[in-house]
Amino acid sequence: MSPDPTHNDEQLTPRSTNCPVCHGEFMPSPRQIYCSPRCKSAAHRRTPASLAAHTCPVCEGMFTANPRLRQIYCSPECRRESERQRNRTRDEERARRLGEHPRALPAPQPATPGPIDPLAPTAVRNCPHCDQPVTIVALLATQEAARPTITNRVTDIAPLRRLQ
Repeated sequence: MSPDPTHNDEQLTPRSTNCPVCHGEFMPSPRQIYCSPRCKSAAHRRTPASLAAHTCPVCEGMFTANPRLRQIYCSPECRRESERQRNRTRDEERARRLGEHPRALPAPQPATPGPIDPLAPTAVRNCPHCDQPVTIVALLATQEAARPTITNRVTDIAPLRRLQ
């Protein structure tokens, strides 16, 4: 291709510019305004941002905030409520995707005293890895289960010892 006669070489060469804070001359990189980080922070300190009006997405109330900060909610309570809504939506979406029903409340236990089944479910918790319900069985809930007795003891077995 032949060179473009309308092409201007001056556009390709970087031009020096003056810093708006210290008025020193420097060669800017693309989108650079200040000559150094020190001048940049001085410019931000010198001109404080005016407060801007925002609308809270949870309560839809108006509040003012510094536009340099990314404040979305008017209060910590609205932020927590938004997080609860996101978690609820995420859980419902996961249940729909896996074909599960929404979590049901555990059935009430009968009030009549009777023999206690050691393998009865003690609690239902969510797995910390997959967030699926896990039934917890208290196997060591009684002293008998925690310390089983050995009826026929063999005395000819020597206990293991660590050699040093």
